[in-house]
This record gives sequence, C-alpha cells and structure tokens, in this order.
Amino acid sequence: MLEEHGLSTVVVNLNREQPERIRPPRAYVLKYPYGQPFGLPEDVDQQLVIVESALELLETATQPGTIVDSPYRWRREDFSALRRTRRLGTRASITMS
Repeated sequence: MLEEHGLSTVVVNLNREQPERIRPPRAYVLKYPYGQPFGLPEDVDQQLVIVESALELLETATQPGTIVDSPYRWRREDFSALRRTRRLGTRASITMS
C-alpha cells in the first residue's frame, strides 16, 4: 500500500523463507538472532551499517521482489572499520536474487 502511494520500502528480515513467501518489494536478510535485526544494543556503528545497507536497495534493486542476503555475520564484523571504509567511498558487496 505504501509503494502504491510513491513511498518506497525495504523489509529487514532474519530469515529468507518469509520474504520468499510474502514477496515484499525489497527485502534485506540478516542471519542474526531474533529480536536483534539491527545488531547489538548500543552498537551504533553496527546499526548504521545495517540500515545503510538495507537502504541501498532503494537505489540498486531493479526488480520487484528483490531479496538481498547480508554479507554480515553475527559478532564477526568490525563495524567501526566498515563505517570508516564506507566514508572513504568503498562498499561491501551484496548478492541480489
């Protein structure tokens, strides 16, 4: 309904099966624990990287129903280093399907 009124959306999900079944316009899938889709509490760098990555779909998704698997793994990334890299203009690659 939002998309019909010109407001683009991205769904952040913790498993791939749900967006494959529901087919939202755009979905960003993380393999994170339930209840923490944007990462650890108070980890601003992690939260910002995830939000920025999800919002990139608004520019990069070329087909309705695009699902992107996040390259990030729970507690295995240095998100402050990722943010520094992003500020320099380099982005982590993501796989679309």
